[in-house]
Amino acid sequence: AEPRRVLDLMSSWISHFRVPPAELVVLGMNAAELAENEAATERVVHDLNADPRLPLPDDDVDAVVCCVSIDYLVKPIEVLAE
Repeated sequence: AEPRRVLDLMSSWISHFRVPPAELVVLGMNAAELAENEAATERVVHDLNADPRLPLPDDDVDAVVCCVSIDYLVKPIEVLAE
């Protein structure tokens, strides 16, 4: 089964899905850019370099994606462990 609720880490004005999931939570540092993401159903402004913990409850999403931005993380192992 396809994941229903997906978290897009370090997102921006676009998420790279041909067909977005039913619920797409976009997390990024720039509220204005996240607001432009038409696929998003929920937006979370959060700096993972300042705090690598995800500001969501455990088991809140079915899947997590991170497209092209993992190299900007200063603590990638901690973020991925979350």
